[in-house]
Amino acid sequence: MNTENKIIIYLDQNFISDISKFSLEDKKDRVKPILKKVFDVIKIGVDEEKFLSPDGWIHAIETATESNPALKDAIHSHQGYLGQTSLNLPWEIKNSQFVNALLSYFKIEQDECEMWRSAFRENPNRRMKNFKIDVHLPNFGLGSMEKGTAEALQKIRDSGVDEKTQYQAEIDATRKHYKTLLRIDYSWVLRKHNIAVDKAEEFIDSHEFTQIPNIDIFCQLWSKNFADKARKRGVEGDYNDIEFLSVYMPYCDVIATDNYMKTILQLLKFDKKYNCRLFSMKEDDLNEMVVFLEAERNRRQPANKSLFSVLAVMANEKSAYFIRFLQKLNLAQGKFLETGKYWDKEVYVSVFLLYTQKSEIKLLKSEEVLEQGPRAFTPDQWAEFLVFGHGFKKVYNLDQKPVEEIVREIPDHLRGPATAILSDDSNFDNDMREHDSYLFYDIEEAIENHLKYTKRYKIMIIYS
Repeated sequence: MNTENKIIIYLDQNFISDISKFSLEDKKDRVKPILKKVFDVIKIGVDEEKFLSPDGWIHAIETATESNPALKDAIHSHQGYLGQTSLNLPWEIKNSQFVNALLSYFKIEQDECEMWRSAFRENPNRRMKNFKIDVHLPNFGLGSMEKGTAEALQKIRDSGVDEKTQYQAEIDATRKHYKTLLRIDYSWVLRKHNIAVDKAEEFIDSHEFTQIPNIDIFCQLWSKNFADKARKRGVEGDYNDIEFLSVYMPYCDVIATDNYMKTILQLLKFDKKYNCRLFSMKEDDLNEMVVFLEAERNRRQPANKSLFSVLAVMANEKSAYFIRFLQKLNLAQGKFLETGKYWDKEVYVSVFLLYTQKSEIKLLKSEEVLEQGPRAFTPDQWAEFLVFGHGFKKVYNLDQKPVEEIVREIPDHLRGPATAILSDDSNFDNDMREHDSYLFYDIEEAIENHLKYTKRYKIMIIYS
């Protein structure tokens, strides 16, 4: 269950790309060593359920344009290590912000909705999983300006524009754009809440409209950037950076971006307004970022905690894996968490498998599975796949410690208030009909009543 919010850390593509180069032999020596420390502290915080570094639309676009296949794969891997959660597309966030502001202006009570849905595809405070499935975009040229548009904007910048004049022009153009959208994209909102078009236009003409976060940030940031005649970088790159900053900044606690954007954001005091720490690729900034994140990691509690945990003791003399046992255990966990009172709740139960010896099981390559199907797996490979796929975690007791000591070594947020000790030859659920389970309910009932053993299956409970 969620107990605290994670720190949301947005790394721009340059950060992720450079961090990913550490895994490439021909590139790792060219990367600042401090970036490895940045990655390590974020990764530890992610593992501890305290940090999250989400991916976004601009990541997908810029990764798709990467010409080095090895680096592209490394970028995807590192994003998976740190995230497993995606920010919504910019236009989705803009739509959400506009509708929320419109209804607030007219003091209309909004439908109940978890706040994170405005910005994220998935709950950012959910528990990290063993893996993330990604759909990798090909390079469709998304996010790029037409050549003529970029050239025209560059000429305007080079000719010199006044920041205040440009800001007013941006606000006027944005108001005009949203008035057009009222009759198309937002007509359903007006009908649903009985808002007349002229009243909605009144809101668009108001000061409150300019305070919609993405409009507030974009219009000021773009105007200041556009008026910077000395700026050598092309307008297209700056536009994309400003676009992602304007939609994502209000939902982030930390943003790592280039020094130019960091400086402008601080001049405009957006870091204070939206309570977001900003860091650049400069050495001093990176060191400061590590110190800040370490301090946050040490003072924060994990974002979620298990209701309880299960430790399955795998017998020495038997095969390391038992497909049937793993399937039963997964069914029991699924029945408990995905049906009944917890089916729509962010609730977790950690399952650990305890072994007294390590063994390496090499999984098949994807092409082998595609060619031969499930029959390509040996029993051990199939069981290993089930362990990984079901999110079970392996624990090793190589020194023959008492099981109570092993339980104490499990992190508190994963262990929960109590741990059920299950043996791999347990007869749990043998009295249930097929595809049904009572195991986790038996454990929960025992913990609620602080019993030493469960009533139904006589499973021992160790309390934290």
